[in-house]
Amino acid sequence: MTKANEQHRRQQLQKIFSRANLESLPAMSEHVLELLSLLDNSQVTAHELAATILKDYSLTTRILQVVNSAYYSRGTPVCTISRAVTVVGLDTLRQLATTLALFEEFVNAGSEKEEIATLFTLSLISATQSKILCETKKLNLSAEEAYLCTLLHNLGKVVVLTYLPDLYRAIEEQVRKGYSEERASSRILDGLSYSQVGQEIATFWSFSKRIISCMGTNPPPQGKSQDTFLALQNLVVLSNALTVAFFKGSELDFSDLLCKYGSSLGLDKEAALNLIARSIDVCENFSAAMREGLTRVRNGQGREITVGKDSNGRWVRLS
Repeated sequence: MTKANEQHRRQQLQKIFSRANLESLPAMSEHVLELLSLLDNSQVTAHELAATILKDYSLTTRILQVVNSAYYSRGTPVCTISRAVTVVGLDTLRQLATTLALFEEFVNAGSEKEEIATLFTLSLISATQSKILCETKKLNLSAEEAYLCTLLHNLGKVVVLTYLPDLYRAIEEQVRKGYSEERASSRILDGLSYSQVGQEIATFWSFSKRIISCMGTNPPPQGKSQDTFLALQNLVVLSNALTVAFFKGSELDFSDLLCKYGSSLGLDKEAALNLIARSIDVCENFSAAMREGLTRVRNGQGREITVGKDSNGRWVRLS
């Protein structure tokens, strides 16, 4: 990128942030940040974690809600945070804290609450897919890192929808005319793409360079490369694109994705459909807000494709 192009890019970012008010962007609460810091300490105890969680009423109630959901419940209600920490484990606790904090903050901040909730639901389904793939395929990747990178992949899109809904609508109109989402966002945002906006916000929040890099939309194909970070980037893009193709895309979209990314993961169409169905089942039991988002997503929002359960209870595309 030339110096002139970089200067133009910075100017456009400043225009966007002046409208979005960068300082007012959702920031994870002090208690959530404290919790995430504690979770980085391998010697932390369940008692220390519980003490921090209990400082935050919202975080406490949400974690208890999730741990008592059908997905985690073992038949006996969990009534204490110390027990909840033991039930879900440290990695899952970190994921829950991050997801719940960001989801709640963005929904509260925006006027387009239903659409923001829908977008977060799609991101959560995608993140769950990445985690499941890491675990079932025994990938040489951190399932937790894959989850967070996939969850935050569309941060720029969420920010634009939350703070600049008029520009978001204009981008959606360009997509309906046949432009790719990245190209459409670049046209409307004067040369900036959703991914670039997300990377700037993530930098402001001091997220890791790996999370920031995974917001890119077109990583080099992994092929036979043993580069684990390249594998992570490809996994993030695949999971997000697969979710969108399942709910909104054509059979050709689905096939193209599997052709491009599936071979490196041993993922054919049937395996991909099973993966998505399993991920939706997990997310359906995540929280009431996520269930509401999933209802909106699977109803197709007026699109030709709708999603529901077949006679065996598996999530499938109905039309």
